[in-house]
Amino acid sequence: MKICLLGTAHPSFNPRLVREADSLAEAGHDVRVIASNHLSWAGARDQALLQHRRWRVQTVDFRPNGANKLRAAVGRGRLRVASAVYQRLKSPALIPFAYGLAGPELLRIAKNESADWFVAHAHAALPAAAAAAAHWNARLGFDCEDLLAHAPGEPRELLHEIEASYLPRCDYVSTASPLMAEQLALDHRIPTPLVLYNVFPLKLAEGMLPPRDRTRNAAVRLHWFGQTIGPGRGLEDAVAALAQLPGAFELHLRGTPFAGYRERLEELAGSERHRLFFLPPLEHDELIRSMEAFDVGLALERPENANYSRTVTNKLFSYLLAGLAVAASATPGQTQVMSQVHKAGFLYPAGDLAALTSGLLRWLQDRQALRAAQQAAWNAARARFCWDLECDKFLTIFGAATSETRLPVARSVAR
Repeated sequence: MKICLLGTAHPSFNPRLVREADSLAEAGHDVRVIASNHLSWAGARDQALLQHRRWRVQTVDFRPNGANKLRAAVGRGRLRVASAVYQRLKSPALIPFAYGLAGPELLRIAKNESADWFVAHAHAALPAAAAAAAHWNARLGFDCEDLLAHAPGEPRELLHEIEASYLPRCDYVSTASPLMAEQLALDHRIPTPLVLYNVFPLKLAEGMLPPRDRTRNAAVRLHWFGQTIGPGRGLEDAVAALAQLPGAFELHLRGTPFAGYRERLEELAGSERHRLFFLPPLEHDELIRSMEAFDVGLALERPENANYSRTVTNKLFSYLLAGLAVAASATPGQTQVMSQVHKAGFLYPAGDLAALTSGLLRWLQDRQALRAAQQAAWNAARARFCWDLECDKFLTIFGAATSETRLPVARSVAR
């Protein structure tokens, strides 16, 4: 079967797309990925990621340098104009141009080659995937990675219109958590989408020692990672806690800091800034193994963000796979998962510094309890929260499909 996945970010920034493409290729499907590039420095990360993949990649290059400078400028201008005109006219014809930089280019490439499925991995890719599916009389899928119509700072009316226009056409819709699935079904009266957690394959932890066999660190090392280190991610909680915790704690943040934000966090840490460490981003396939050096993973999502409060990001599941104890803010999405693995860590009300520091101090005072939480996390990933198990639900969609059955198949899988 020929399957085309469409994304609007560098593949190295989209782990959901990568693991789905990997699984489909390993299952014997002919997999093509179409993605847009927009960051000059991310090309090397993509090359490293794609070096040993079994699927093909075609890119729309919007990096604002060299030969692409004019294309990038035209694309950004087109997006601004279409967005502004859509706000006035509300014309459905403007949707493919009014959200996302590369919609028309993604469609042009997608239509060049037939496929049995076109699967969008972002709202901005959904119009192109739908048009390509219609062109080739193919099936349409959508992995809703974020509830963008509920996210602050997003054009909610436009995003709601994208969902309303295209979700009913999809043969399947997937999301990252049960609460996200319930919200989409409520918003658009569609069958409850399939839940595919942000979990990772066990092979990414190959060679790691289980927590019970690791050498104990002198300090309790707290760890957080992201593509970027910036505001709105709960990092102020972690740094403020560090300033109150004893010297036996260290805080390690991995990612690319926003301009001026590192200095802001160092100022917040005050005299304890020597215990605050900034680490560079790592390649997709190396991140999990790097966590063996740490003790506690921080999942600091903010409840006031209606998108992130419902989802469960890859941070929490990465910590489980790596065998880190988890300190997580008590968002509805994270609470659902942590209630199933309560021995792996604790929840605290976001912004409650006393609760966060109290939970972390307990692990300093009782290192056996810390080691037990780490081992519980390690075990939970292997028993339930890994892609090796989750991908069976995903592959069933494609294995069950026939030319005679379309939407009923997706609905039976989604329940």
